[in-house]
Amino acid sequence: MRLRLFTIYSILLIVALASLCACSKRAPIVIMPDDEKQPTYTIIYYAVGGATLDKAIEESIAAMAKGGLPENVALSGCIKWTKGYASELSNGEGNVYRFRLDGKQSTIELEQIGDNNYPMHEPENIADFIRWSKEVAPADNYILVLAGHGNGWHPQVNLTNDQEYTRGTLRDTDLDRYTSLEELSQGIANSQTHFRMIHMVSCLMNNVEYITSLAPYCDYILGSSHISVMLCSELRFLKMALKEIDNNSTESFVEAMQNYFDYIEADIEGKNDLEAETLDFALTDTREVEALNRGIAKLAAHLNEIYDEGDEGGIATLEEAIAQSYYFISAHIAPEDMATTEYLRMAFSYDLVDIAHRAAAAINDDQLKEIASTIKTQAESTRILHYSKSLNDIDDVYYGITLTNSTLWEERGYGEAGYEQTRFDKATRWSRFLKRNNIAVAY
Repeated sequence: MRLRLFTIYSILLIVALASLCACSKRAPIVIMPDDEKQPTYTIIYYAVGGATLDKAIEESIAAMAKGGLPENVALSGCIKWTKGYASELSNGEGNVYRFRLDGKQSTIELEQIGDNNYPMHEPENIADFIRWSKEVAPADNYILVLAGHGNGWHPQVNLTNDQEYTRGTLRDTDLDRYTSLEELSQGIANSQTHFRMIHMVSCLMNNVEYITSLAPYCDYILGSSHISVMLCSELRFLKMALKEIDNNSTESFVEAMQNYFDYIEADIEGKNDLEAETLDFALTDTREVEALNRGIAKLAAHLNEIYDEGDEGGIATLEEAIAQSYYFISAHIAPEDMATTEYLRMAFSYDLVDIAHRAAAAINDDQLKEIASTIKTQAESTRILHYSKSLNDIDDVYYGITLTNSTLWEERGYGEAGYEQTRFDKATRWSRFLKRNNIAVAY
């Protein structure tokens, strides 16, 4: 009986399998295509118009969209227009919009995410936009572009309890507010994103204070030590440079950035209104920043040793020499105009390498000369690409560094604004020198 049941079961199973095979022959097997390959790069563009830059920002993204994007590049943007700026993309209310663009799109479609009171400087808003960009435009690598007025590292004048932040980048004219180094760093950290490059299209950003704080979050930093001229073409040229990358190697990326520099240089030379401008751009390899800061730490320590020795004549000679170091504002603003401009309140940003060499030469100090030579060598290793134009009385510039004297340190509240809490000062203790010198800084 059991054998008969087993035989019947086996026959039914064979019939069922045969039927299934017959059905499978009639129903074609559909092989789903592989997922579309995601772009190699998404450019994440975070911009604040800041009165005079609205038109430049709009022209930048329009140039990026014109002709479409290559398949290996996508773009996401978050822009706050200045109130009163009306155009094709802005209704004049100073609202905040975001958008995405890839190779399949030919027009920019803006999504409003905030009104004129939207705080672009808040870390969580920065982080939220970066996370949103990664969701709607995922890529193998991300490049963060910050576009807006910049001011280096500098405390606000007349700090009050409700205004405890430093000047920095992305000036919001309507809110009378900069995004500070601390807020920017925190926003990037909160996004949990490591960038291939952070590109600061903003004045006075190629300084060691910003470089040091942003280095942990990216492979490269691109910025200017001078007053940066927004050429309305950075995005377009960046698109052109990235299009040429056929792999994601370090060599390919650096070569693409050299092409990017070449495109910008050619554009600058073709514009008559930029003939007299002093300009520079530099690409920093963040892997070298720690070694550069070790040299700066030795410089700060030795300068303090000189003060400890108490030779008033030697100290006076040293301070007089350092005061002649290259200043990143003076190339643009005449002394008689300083009092009528915002630049009077800017940070005193001088060239790091020039400070070290002038100090060493002034007092003929062999140890200081060795430190200065080391700093220059390391700065050259850290700054792997550079371009400069119309420098005043100097062959080359490297990195800005804050230079103030003890009186201004107290009056302007550098300590209260948190200079000693920056990643840079913790690594170098540069503030020890700033708090005790009497250098007559420019203006």
